Amino acid sequence: MGERRVNARDNSLLLHPSLNGWPLFYLIAGLSFSIILAGLASIGISTPEATVSMIRLSVQLASPWIYFAFVATALGQLFPSGFSSWLLRNRRYVGLSFAAGFGWQAVFIVALLVLHGDYYATTLHDSAEFITRMLSYTLLLALTVTSFFPVRRAMDPRHWRLLHRVGIWYFWAAIWVSYAETVMAGDTRVIAFVFVISGLLALTLRCAGFLKKRSALVVEHPAETTTP
Repeated sequence: MGERRVNARDNSLLLHPSLNGWPLFYLIAGLSFSIILAGLASIGISTPEATVSMIRLSVQLASPWIYFAFVATALGQLFPSGFSSWLLRNRRYVGLSFAAGFGWQAVFIVALLVLHGDYYATTLHDSAEFITRMLSYTLLLALTVTSFFPVRRAMDPRHWRLLHRVGIWYFWAAIWVSYAETVMAGDTRVIAFVFVISGLLALTLRCAGFLKKRSALVVEHPAETTTP
């Protein structure tokens, strides 16, 4: 009885207007902005190393939201609950929260180029990485613009689904690989291990959800057999 009351209270909380739709996005974006301001106050961008730290902070703020968006559908398929329904209902706003957080990375990369161009050119410059980063921002912009309903309605549904399927897989892989590389290079920070493990968990859940959906389709529409 007590457990039912707790679950009902949790579900009612997840239905609160401030935790759904655009208010949820504003809440996440506002919290990220507050953390960015705190980072600027304590770390700053007066040195190239400090600016790189702010770039890393912006990625850390964005990363959880791409994992949640990546796993939203699968979580609902595997573990139907008030939370999974809430996440699926707000997947669009969770994805936009990732875009907003990732946008701070672009801001601090520009700051690094403007304020510490020599450091970037001599220490961080990698033409292939720069091109990949620009393509990533182009894809992120496309995903963000097409998340708005007027643009989505104007697109062929097949093209929209393809764009967002490619985008969600690309950014999951980009985030996970970036942390996996640092761990393999000797990074012992707890947060790096958290993002590597949680990324693998998200991948496992998504694959499990796909297999469950595929099995259900096979059961619902079994292959026709012919008798001689």
